[in-house]
Amino acid sequence: MVDSLRVSSGTASVLGLKDTEMMEEPTTAYTMIPGDSCRGGCTFCPQAMGDSKWLSRVSWPEFELDDIIGSLHSTELKRVCLQSPDISDYERKIVGVVRELERTGMSISLSTPPLTYETLEELQSSVDRVGVGIDAVTDQKRSEIKPNYDPKVFWDYLGRAIDVLGQEKVTAHIMAGVEDNLLQLAYAVNRANYVGAEVSLFSYRTKEKETDLDYYRRAQVVTHLVEKGKEPEEAVWITDQEPSLLDDIIKEGDIFQTQGCPGCNRPYYTTRPGKEHRNYPRELTVEELESIKEELDVI
Repeated sequence: MVDSLRVSSGTASVLGLKDTEMMEEPTTAYTMIPGDSCRGGCTFCPQAMGDSKWLSRVSWPEFELDDIIGSLHSTELKRVCLQSPDISDYERKIVGVVRELERTGMSISLSTPPLTYETLEELQSSVDRVGVGIDAVTDQKRSEIKPNYDPKVFWDYLGRAIDVLGQEKVTAHIMAGVEDNLLQLAYAVNRANYVGAEVSLFSYRTKEKETDLDYYRRAQVVTHLVEKGKEPEEAVWITDQEPSLLDDIIKEGDIFQTQGCPGCNRPYYTTRPGKEHRNYPRELTVEELESIKEELDVI
């Protein structure tokens, strides 16, 4: 039985559990099952290093589960995202927490290590969306940054989740900048789309390095073009060779916003506070769109 959960610092503030000053508020409640060092060993994640109060750029204070659920009842948030490290008995813990979160009446998303068919079927009527951490776009790099997993296990899990939940209920989390190129990225996006998953793009980051913003902007454009039906080679060619064709796409703006579950904006998963957003948690301003046009050499 799980009696407490970690929540992102922004979520804690929105729920009134902690007084935190924020520049951008989350629009989803982000929660995480607490545990010791994650067995996944992902080289980019503090969870694998035993620093369980951190995930990505965000601190995750711990609160009683009943207090969190009570606060969720009085919030205007419509979705709660439950995440879990790869810890002992994580599947049973996830099922137990989902049963408790159902009391809120909110849509529930999961972002967890791979779940079996049996667990997915048990959760099918309770969970609205599942996110799958494909992360690196090639098997070689995935085996390097997720060393404790077979590199194909996450693609297998993606297909399994789609088998149970159906298309458009599963999101592939893909990271740009793990020593990849745009064509490799485009093929990974195309593969995810082919089996029926949407793609949520992340910017790769470790303590030592971060994906170049210029490359990430181009990766966002390529992802969008592939998801709109362009072949990978054409998507890359347009982005690299014909930036003048991107003006109307950039004006839409939403391709530079957080993609994934409805109502999810993840304000600081990919962005350091005070810096330019990589995935904007809201609609972009005219000035922000003009800045992106300059970054992409769109005249």
